[in-house]
Amino acid sequence: MIGISDETMWLDLEINGYLVRYKTRDELYQNLPSYRRTAWKFYDLYGNLINLPPTMMDLFGKSTVYHPVKELENQGSIIVESKFMDGFNKFIAEHGMDQVSKSLRIHEARISKDEIKHVLEGIKKKIQELLDVIISLLEVE
Repeated sequence: MIGISDETMWLDLEINGYLVRYKTRDELYQNLPSYRRTAWKFYDLYGNLINLPPTMMDLFGKSTVYHPVKELENQGSIIVESKFMDGFNKFIAEHGMDQVSKSLRIHEARISKDEIKHVLEGIKKKIQELLDVIISLLEVE
C-alpha cells in the first residue's frame, strides 16, 4: 500500500489540527493544503467591514485554518478578538499608507462560515480521493 502511509499523517493532522506539528505561522502556511488557506475579513468596533489596501492584505490578510475538523464542524465562524489585534493595529498606525489608514483600528478578524465550509469541502474531497486509491489497490489484489 505505497502512498497510504503518507496519508495517515494527513488524516492525523486533519483530526487533531495542524498545530500539533507546525508551530509557526510560516510553517503552517507552507505546509497546509491549499483548501485550508483563506483570507481574513477585518472589522471595526461597530462591526463594519474594513477593506485594507492590497499590500497590507498580502502581509496580514492570509489566514491559516489549522483547527481540527471537529472544531470546524461546530463553529459558525472563526474570530480573532481585539486583544490579539494590538500588534497589527500598532503596525498599521506606524506604516499606514495615508492618514486614514494610520488611524484605522481593527477590532476583530473573522473567517466566515462560507470559508469554513470551503475548508470542510476540501477535506471531504481529499478523503474521497484517498478512498478511491484504497479501493483501486484492493481491486488489484
